[in-house]
Formats: sequence, structure tokens, C-alpha cells
Amino acid sequence: MPETPYYDIVIIGAGIQGSGVAQAAAASGYKTLVIEKLPQAGLCTSSKSSKLIHGGLRYLESGQFKLVRECLQERKILLKNAPQLVKLIPFYIPVYSHSIRPAWLIWIGLLIYSLFSLKTFSIVKKKDQHYLDGLKLKNIKTIFKYYDAQTDDKRLTQAVITSAKNMGADVLYDTDFIKSYAEESIHNVSYKSNRQYHNIKCRCLINCTGPWVDSTQDKISPPLKLPDTELVAGTHIIINRPIKQGAYYIEAADKRAVFVMPWKDSQTLIGTTERTHTDDADNLMPTENEVFYLLETYNHYFNEKLTLNDITQSFSGLRVLPVSNTASFNKSRESLIIHNSKTPALITLVGGKLTAYRASSEEVILKIKKLLGDSKNKKHYDTKNIKL
Repeated sequence: MPETPYYDIVIIGAGIQGSGVAQAAAASGYKTLVIEKLPQAGLCTSSKSSKLIHGGLRYLESGQFKLVRECLQERKILLKNAPQLVKLIPFYIPVYSHSIRPAWLIWIGLLIYSLFSLKTFSIVKKKDQHYLDGLKLKNIKTIFKYYDAQTDDKRLTQAVITSAKNMGADVLYDTDFIKSYAEESIHNVSYKSNRQYHNIKCRCLINCTGPWVDSTQDKISPPLKLPDTELVAGTHIIINRPIKQGAYYIEAADKRAVFVMPWKDSQTLIGTTERTHTDDADNLMPTENEVFYLLETYNHYFNEKLTLNDITQSFSGLRVLPVSNTASFNKSRESLIIHNSKTPALITLVGGKLTAYRASSEEVILKIKKLLGDSKNKKHYDTKNIKL
């Protein structure tokens, strides 16, 4: 009988969180395996974000200062390590006489943001406002300009998993996780690949399956109790019309923030919406109401009207957020790292922001080191300095 393959760490899911943990684990010298059900990394939620690497200016409003500061630090690292994937672009915030948030409040928010990021902001001069992609200027009071970063989320995720592979991690695509059970601090993992069933052993099992986290957890024994979470769907549309001056941070009728951003091939990306999703995570499509919401929000702010015929693509992604009485807009975007000392080396990482994937992954590795000790591999790397 051939010997059962043995790993230090097995990660289920190759979205940005799973890919990030794989990179951090491989960088720390652990023998690592990633199991992914799809043929590539980053094809689900991690390819359906707003494509932003940012601190999240709007999160200051709900008091998430630690998150904003951390994300701006991570933005700086990604600008250094992945300049071909993450780029600073100008963002404009128009303030009108009817705007819900007054200019002074936005000014304070931008001041805090600039102190965290060490990037200045400014006010667009009146003589330059007419160049802003047909933005409506009637009743305009002021227009702020600051900088944030944009990325291709799928390409970024795939660059991270490639980095993990280059440091020795194994990745299995088109592979279904079947089940696992722990026995004397060792996880026995079963998976299906190429119509065949396989078994492996590992010292630590990590669930990074995002919206599928609960259904994955149901296959793991002993069980790890997860906090109450909910799925929040966000829809974006892509229109076949370019904007040239940068991105626009506008206020929808329901007070939510909506971004209008330049996108590849001279297109424009508009999003996002927020609605609770109670159906199966695999059953998600943009709704007609969401599409019209985004069209109407754009048309409220720009002179050149959009219609359904201008839309070339629409897509929806799911965020996993903690259950609370606050609106989705104000819920915490912090990563949740769940571990129970009674459960041998079983960790679940869920939620969080695309921007902070590396920081979340390093937190997971700190827990792993407490559980497993340092790896015996002498080659260790600092993910802060790994080029993508």
C-alpha cells in the first residue's frame, strides 16, 4: 500500500483568502496543499468585487478606524510589490447643495484618510470641473479629489497563488473536498479529483471557502462552531463607455456609496449594491432592480444618460458579514478567524476585505505557529517583501 501523502497545512478554497494563507504558509516553510473546486483560483467571490485596493473611506463613518488604517498600510505594500496589478488613480467626490453628507464632514474624513495613508487630497478648482467626464455641475458646492488604488481582483488572486506555488505549495484544481475527521491531532482529508477519491493527512486544516463556509464546515469532524453570519450580495454593471479623468465616489438615493470607475478596454464599472442573500450561494444573479438602481444613480450625476443597451456585463458577488442589527452598509468588514482550542488545528477564515488579505493571512499563520510550532524548513520569507 502506498503511503498516505502528509502535509503540514491543507487549505480548502483558492479565493483571495485561501491564496493569501497559502502564500503565507509556504513563505513560513510549511508543507502546504490547496484544494480548489474550480479550474482556476479566484473565479468566485474574489473576481466579483469592486476591484479596489483601498482603506475604505466610508468605513470611517462607522468608526472602523483600525480596519481603514490597516488596509491603507496593505495598499502601500501592494503598490510596492505588484505595481503592474495595483495602481493609484484619482477619485472625485462631488458635494451638492442637496447632498446628505456636508462638505465639512467629507473634509474631516479625507483628512483622517490622508493622515493614515500619507497621501494628500485637494479641492478641484472651478475652472477644471468641466473636464470631469460630463459630471453634472448644477448646484455643485465643491468637488474633492484624492487617490486610491484599483486592481484586477482575479489576476491579483492568481498572482498570489502562483507566488505560493513558487515557494513550494501544491494546488489541486477541479477538486472537490469530500470530508475530514481528526484523529490524535491529525486530520484525515478525503477529496475527489479526476473522478477518483484520494486521502491525505495534515496537521492543520483551514476552511477558506467564503460564502460556502458553512456547507464546508458540515463536512469536517469534529465540528467547529461558527459565529452567525449572513450573505450580502453586491451587483456591478460594466458599460461600454469610457471615463477618462478617474473614478467617482457618488451618493445614491438611499445614502449608500456607489463607485463609477474606469475599467479595461475603455469601459466603465459601476457598483455596488447591497442586499441580503438567503438562497444557496451557487444561485446568485443580478436582479433587475439592482441594475436599474445603478443606472439611475449614474444618470442622476452625469449628463450623458445610460440605458440598458449600454450594459455589456453585469455580475454579483457575495460578502460574508457578521449578523447584527446594523445595516449592511455599516457592518464590520474585519476578517473573522475562528479557532477552538478543543478542536485540533482547525481554523476557519471568513469575511474581510480584498485589500487586507495579506494581513489576515499573517494573523492565521501566527495561530498556526502556536499550534504547530515553527516549520523545520529553514527557508522563510516575509510576505511584505514578496513581489507578485
